[in-house]
Amino acid sequence: MKDQIVVIDELQRIDTELSELEVHLKEYPERISALEHELEASRNTLSELKTQLEQFNENRTKLEQELSGNEETIKNSEAKLFDIKTHKEYAALQKEISDTKRMNSELEENLIDEMERIEEIESKISELEQELSSKEEEYKEKIDGIKEQLEEVKIQYTPKKAEKENIASRISPEILPVYEKIKKRDGTVLALAKNEVCTGCHMNIPPQLFNEVLTLSRIIQCPNCKKILYCEEENPNEAQTEAQTG
Repeated sequence: MKDQIVVIDELQRIDTELSELEVHLKEYPERISALEHELEASRNTLSELKTQLEQFNENRTKLEQELSGNEETIKNSEAKLFDIKTHKEYAALQKEISDTKRMNSELEENLIDEMERIEEIESKISELEQELSSKEEEYKEKIDGIKEQLEEVKIQYTPKKAEKENIASRISPEILPVYEKIKKRDGTVLALAKNEVCTGCHMNIPPQLFNEVLTLSRIIQCPNCKKILYCEEENPNEAQTEAQTG
């Protein structure tokens, strides 16, 4: 069973490497998406501000047109004053002129408020355009860098997957399901048995079972944590070295 322990150790190593690559395969697209969404949010904010600016400019134009129309009305009404012959007509026209001037006064105040809003929003737009331009340049570099990393991971992943399949084919059919079950539950499959103690869970191993681990006559699992036990004398790396030199 010595060779099986060595192969299990190899499979565990390749599975660890694959897990790290799979983390990146999931993480990198998420990071790219997050950066793109942030840029899109900034563009939407800028677009909304520009829409508001258009509305404010339309309001300003309407106020200016209304003011201009009222000024023309006042001018025409004041010209008519010289042609009126009755006091009643004169008073009525004077009131109309006074009301129109008061309306214009309110319109002028509204126009000033609208101009202030326009100035404020134009300032915000200018600021956001500069920020967005800088952010787009910065984020493009980040996204391009992450895409390069992602491609490198993809290049590594396929042969690594094939390597795992090759290693897994060398494990006994009855041991592989045990390996997969332990890996799924715990991640680490092998545990060193030392001085009748499992170093994986630090629980005592019955003496008779520990002796079986020493002989490696069969695959032994820790009674407590269920990891596959190996003894120090048969450390996977040492065993592999022995196999290569032998």
